[in-house]
Amino acid sequence: MSPHKTHLERAISILSLPYYWAGIVVGALFFLISIIIMAYLEKSFANIISYFIVSTLIAQQIIIVIWAHEKIKKLKDIFVDIAELPPEYVAKWYDGQESDIFNDKKMFLTGIFITAIAIALGLDQLGLASQPYYTYAFLKIYYYFAHYIMGAGLYVWIATASMVYKMGKFPLRIDVLLSKNIRFKGVLYSKFTLCAASVYISWGLFHLSTPLKLSTLPAILWFSSFAILLCAYFILPQYSIHQMMIKTKKEKLLIFSTYLKDKAEDALLNPTQENASRLKNMLEVQCQLDKMCEWPFGSYEVLHIVLIIIIPLIVVILEIIFGVIK
Repeated sequence: MSPHKTHLERAISILSLPYYWAGIVVGALFFLISIIIMAYLEKSFANIISYFIVSTLIAQQIIIVIWAHEKIKKLKDIFVDIAELPPEYVAKWYDGQESDIFNDKKMFLTGIFITAIAIALGLDQLGLASQPYYTYAFLKIYYYFAHYIMGAGLYVWIATASMVYKMGKFPLRIDVLLSKNIRFKGVLYSKFTLCAASVYISWGLFHLSTPLKLSTLPAILWFSSFAILLCAYFILPQYSIHQMMIKTKKEKLLIFSTYLKDKAEDALLNPTQENASRLKNMLEVQCQLDKMCEWPFGSYEVLHIVLIIIIPLIVVILEIIFGVIK
């Protein structure tokens, strides 16, 4: 496993707690500070829901980014096992991909860039200009910090999809199609997508909790585009793995069929019990090969796909109802 840690992991490690508890503590501290701000400066708890959601977002995004790093590390041994290439080559390639996915500089720059785009589109205009200065200033600070983490996580999100797509170009061992390892990769990737969808939902709820909601066209287009990207994020890389599995299955079946034909001729020319038994076993193996899965997920993950598509659509509809129509 790579000893490399991102700046988020290094910062959170100061608390000397498991990353998920540390993330919760950070979110709780942000919310506690917001309660103090509301009680002693704003003299009002009118924006407590917005503060709570953005504090939760900060914790949620930190936990998901670090969780993703832990899972990517664990996936290395599985990928080395399923690829039909020298383990040393695959391990070196995978380490390079992991380093690129969790590259501190790229995460930082993407976080800044995405936040700058949000400001340029006016997404940081939360409809608080008429409210006390403290409300306007502190909630924006929270917003920018949460948006920066979202941007850093977005880089990880895109880089992970790129890595999964590249994995689809690797040749697979034939026995992998019968193992749970390839299914594990598909299940893990579906969890990545669900995590991204949960963050998307939380951001939608945050904006809906503010006075301005999502009533501007740039905001609607911004959130709608992310709904489409969520679907593409899951389907396209998984489809590349599907194509890889089909290719592997066809290639191996062709080789096996040639071998089976030779054995069948031997059994006909020399019909001994041993040859007949060997032919029967090979026919059973061929039947297993025909039944091999061609997708890196099962019916449970198909349900995930449906939810991934439906949930963002529901959020977009809510954005339109509460933002544009109102």
